Amino acid sequence: MVLTPLILAGCGWLNQGGSTLLLMGSVVVLMLVLVVAGALCGAGPGTCVAVLGFTFALFVGPALDDYVLDQRGTRYEAVIADISSYHRRHGTGHTCTVIRSDSGRNLTYRIDDSQGCDEDFEPGRHVTLVVDPEDWLATRLSNDVNGLSSGHAWTVGGLLAAMDAFILYGRLRRRAGRSHR
Repeated sequence: MVLTPLILAGCGWLNQGGSTLLLMGSVVVLMLVLVVAGALCGAGPGTCVAVLGFTFALFVGPALDDYVLDQRGTRYEAVIADISSYHRRHGTGHTCTVIRSDSGRNLTYRIDDSQGCDEDFEPGRHVTLVVDPEDWLATRLSNDVNGLSSGHAWTVGGLLAAMDAFILYGRLRRRAGRSHR
């Protein structure tokens, strides 16, 4: 029970990797941990632990992403070479082809609108790329890397506190129920 928040944070972090295998593995571990935590806390508190734990894992992954990319990401000057659009289920998405030429050779990145590409960008525009040196996190445009916002931090902290409170309440309630028998 003590490791539950740490395991959930790890599952949320692995969800950000972009690999289907990592996603499926982290979801299996996440569900297993939440089912066990729910069973150990009892029906009412266990349901709250499961819901809060799942929500915590959804929020903590992007929070860790933003924090880590802001702290260790390397910034490079680049130029937008091309912008293409594609059809999504709800509207149109955009992909920017960005060329970084600071190292003597041209390095090309494809940046999606979830990483900072905007439909208003034009070819030839100078931008700043933020690249993860270990290539674990997706490359983003600098206007999309602001570090961990205080709202996101408070949300993750609140979910963690509420989940831990229900774990404590459920365990104490079950222990009190056993002592009355």
